[in-house]
Amino acid sequence: MGINTSQVSGDGLGGYNKLGIRIGGLIRKEFSQFNAQIELQYINKGSSRNSPNDSYIDSYTLQLNYIEIPIIIEKRIYKHMYLQTGISIGKLVHMSELSNHYEVNGIKINNTEYSVNVGIHTKLKNNIYLNTRLSHSIFPVRPHSSEQIYKWNRGQYNTSISIALNYIIKRK
Repeated sequence: MGINTSQVSGDGLGGYNKLGIRIGGLIRKEFSQFNAQIELQYINKGSSRNSPNDSYIDSYTLQLNYIEIPIIIEKRIYKHMYLQTGISIGKLVHMSELSNHYEVNGIKINNTEYSVNVGIHTKLKNNIYLNTRLSHSIFPVRPHSSEQIYKWNRGQYNTSISIALNYIIKRK
C-alpha cells in the first residue's frame, strides 16, 4: 500500500502533480541469485494542474485508474536492499478528464497500458519492506491532441513514481 505521483508526458503540463494510491498484493519466489514476483495492484495515474485563486490559469485533471499486473525481477545489491526491474500490463478501469471542474470529452485513452519499471526494495524490519518505483509506459496511452508524430515521440505517455510499504508473509 502506498502513494503514487504521476504525470502524462506530452500533455503540456510539467511535473509529477497528480497524487494517487497504489494498493495490492504480490506473490514472491526467492532464488539463490535473484527474486521474482508477480503483483496485482490498483493504481491511480494521470496529470493535474491547480489554478491559483487569483490566476487566469485553467485547472486541469486527468484521472486514470488501472488494475495492473507487474512482473518484477530483483537482485540484491546490498544487505537488505534489492534493485528491481520488470514490466507491467495495466487495464484502464476508470477515466475522467476535467478542465475548470467541468468534464471534458478529450482524446480517447487506450484501454491497455504496457510499462517498464525500475525500483529499489529495502527491508525495514522483519517482513516489512519499503518499495520505491519508477514506471514509464512503453507505448503512448493516447495520441497528442494535434495527432502529430515525430520520430520516437508518438503521443502521450504515463510516468509515475510510487512509494509503498509491503508486508511479505513468508512460508515456513
